[in-house]
Amino acid sequence: VLANTVVALKKAKAIQKTGEVVAIDVAAKSLTIKPVKYKDTIAITINENTLVKMLREKKSLTDIKVGDTITVWIFEKDNVAKSIEIKPVKTEKADKKSEPAKPAKK
Repeated sequence: VLANTVVALKKAKAIQKTGEVVAIDVAAKSLTIKPVKYKDTIAITINENTLVKMLREKKSLTDIKVGDTITVWIFEKDNVAKSIEIKPVKTEKADKKSEPAKPAKK
C-alpha cells in the first residue's frame, strides 16, 4: 500500500505561476490570479496544507489582498496550492536615489 502512495505523490506535479490576485474568497478558500505570461486567469484552491508566506514569515489567506502579486506553486491536476509567496509592495524606490553617487576616482 505504501508503494502506491509514493507513486501517487510523484505523479502530483507542481507548477509555479506568478501573477496578480484578481479575486479572493476566504470562505471558499479560493483565489483567482491573472498570471504575468498568460491571458487567462487561474482559479486556485487553498487547503489546510497550503503554506502562505511573505518575506519568509508565515501568513494566512486573509493576508492576501486583491491587487497583490503572488507566486504560487500549484498541483497541475487539481489547481490546489502547495505554497503561496506574497510579493511585498515595492514603495522603497527612493532609497536608491537618496544616496549620492560617489565620484569616480581618476
